[in-house]
Amino acid sequence: MASKSYCQKHRRLKQVYCNAYGKLISDITWYRLTAQLKQFLDFSVTNANAEVIVRTIATMKRSHRNFRIGSDNFSECWDIFQEYCEMNTWLSCAEFLEELGTKIDLSKVSRTSRYNWFTNAGIPYRANKEYSTSDLALVAFQAARCIKSREMKRVEKATQTINAIAIAS
Repeated sequence: MASKSYCQKHRRLKQVYCNAYGKLISDITWYRLTAQLKQFLDFSVTNANAEVIVRTIATMKRSHRNFRIGSDNFSECWDIFQEYCEMNTWLSCAEFLEELGTKIDLSKVSRTSRYNWFTNAGIPYRANKEYSTSDLALVAFQAARCIKSREMKRVEKATQTINAIAIAS
């Protein structure tokens, strides 16, 4: 049986999620979400950063309708997100993209996609304006997610081509 304080924290986190997401969710959806968070992020209601994690996940789900916590590349993208959250520095948008380019390959991404990452994170792109890396962390997550998704599609397409050639032979 859960303690009274644990249940209160659980309800408070659900309310934080609903406020950030912009609409109410059912209890079963909330319990499924927390189960996924526990599985993939070692999430705990009692952690000090639980509210930040819940708010971030809600923001990502609101920004990207098809966002899934359990996707193949989620953990890699989350690691990049955490890295920028922990930096505690200020970077201009241009410096941030340059820094991000050392972690993931941005060469095949259009400028429009880059601007969309900033827009979806609620940060207007200004090349020389400086932002906290904790604010830019969501941009980094979206960038990593976009790049990893494209890589997965390329691999799937190559695999299909190889299979088609093997069947034809």
